[in-house]
Amino acid sequence: MLFQENVDQKKNCPQCGDTLAVHFKYSKLIKCQSCGSSIFLEDEAVKVIGERAVLSDEPSLIQIYTSFSYENNHYLPLGKIRYSYGRGFWEEWFLKNEQNQEFWLSIDEGDFVLEEHISMNIHLTTFQQFKVGKKYNDYLITEKGEGICVGFEGELPELITIGEKHQYVHLSSGYNNLVTVEFTEQKKEIFKGTWIDPLKIKVVT
Repeated sequence: MLFQENVDQKKNCPQCGDTLAVHFKYSKLIKCQSCGSSIFLEDEAVKVIGERAVLSDEPSLIQIYTSFSYENNHYLPLGKIRYSYGRGFWEEWFLKNEQNQEFWLSIDEGDFVLEEHISMNIHLTTFQQFKVGKKYNDYLITEKGEGICVGFEGELPELITIGEKHQYVHLSSGYNNLVTVEFTEQKKEIFKGTWIDPLKIKVVT
């Protein structure tokens, strides 16, 4: 399995004392597999920052720490965040490939989008400035939405807060060319992505 040789087992949960198996060197947040506490990792320190948030089990092609391949590329899911938008939810999966590049896989009602962080100059600075149906340079603004973080599993490269509002805007250009602008209270981030066919996802055994 990808990256298993790098598992760090030197840290312990400050809540229950069990070992925290950290798969990603730069993880900032991990969920204890024993007690479910949210643990903030900072240098050599570990700190409990949240109580257990239990996510209901949902059928999924993707499983944490289980590698999968897509079009000859291999990925290891390290963590996921679930966002509720009232009538349902979507999930953001944090992935690493064999070259240790970071990706996010967004899954919403059967739609799969594989994204990576990019630097892109977009002069619209607030969520409210984006209007669905309007053009922005070569892109059409096709969707806006928001959700509330209801929990996470595994480990993540950044600190998140249960109950945090997450807003997003989709911009499309041509076939399968998607840019997502994401807003939280702390920052704005931009990702470039592509729609992928879930039927081509294969679990690596």
